[in-house]
Amino acid sequence: MSLLDTMLLPLERIAIAIGARWQKFSHVRTAVSGQWNRTLRSPMVWVSLYALVLGGLGVAVLDEPLALLFKETVSGDFEGFLKIVTELGIAGLWLIPTGVLCLIFLLARRVAVSPAARERFTRLAWAPGFVFLSMAVSGLIADLLKFLIGRSRPQMLFDQGIATYTPFSHGWAVNSFPSGHSQAIFAAMVALALVFPRYDRAYIALAILVASSRVFTTVHYFSDVVAGAWLGIFVTLALAKLLALRGVDVRYRPLREGTW
Repeated sequence: MSLLDTMLLPLERIAIAIGARWQKFSHVRTAVSGQWNRTLRSPMVWVSLYALVLGGLGVAVLDEPLALLFKETVSGDFEGFLKIVTELGIAGLWLIPTGVLCLIFLLARRVAVSPAARERFTRLAWAPGFVFLSMAVSGLIADLLKFLIGRSRPQMLFDQGIATYTPFSHGWAVNSFPSGHSQAIFAAMVALALVFPRYDRAYIALAILVASSRVFTTVHYFSDVVAGAWLGIFVTLALAKLLALRGVDVRYRPLREGTW
């Protein structure tokens, strides 16, 4: 069993168990299944609509009440667990290994002795390269939006009782929107779902868990996380579509013997 299998099988089992329980709710399941199929047919459109509705509800109604509620109620071991989980949203944890892997495959391509081997290494490089590119592009956009919007973090609500916007501002206290951790983890996990589709449910479950931890630990408002998740998903899907139009298949293809 590979290291990837060892890491993701527990998450896959959890997702399967949730799916098994979900089978009991037939009417709701039928409606959700139909909407899920529509989402799969036009993912960029539907994800944007979901983000618009949820983000709008967050800004209008949910953000501050949820932040105050979780500030008072989330503590102890649960909070400690969430603070560990949230670290998985650090962009460097995914950017560095995928960038290094992509570079290794590109270097291997340069020393490959046959055209077939060079072609295979090029295709292999696109697997980690796509994850890196998805995160890097969406991350740069997220940083720009943080600067342009300048939304204060929940901590200012707790300390000073204010929730403000200060456009064109730097600093941790005023860069809440969108959530960078949510953007990073959703970009990475959606990219991985396209590269290694076998574990797609586990990837998305992990992304939701990490993004949710940003709200539960009151580092971000609910709408910050929704916007970050949307940005990571949308950019990744857009890049995949652009690459497909250029004939690039980002799915992982293992090396075969005799191709060096």
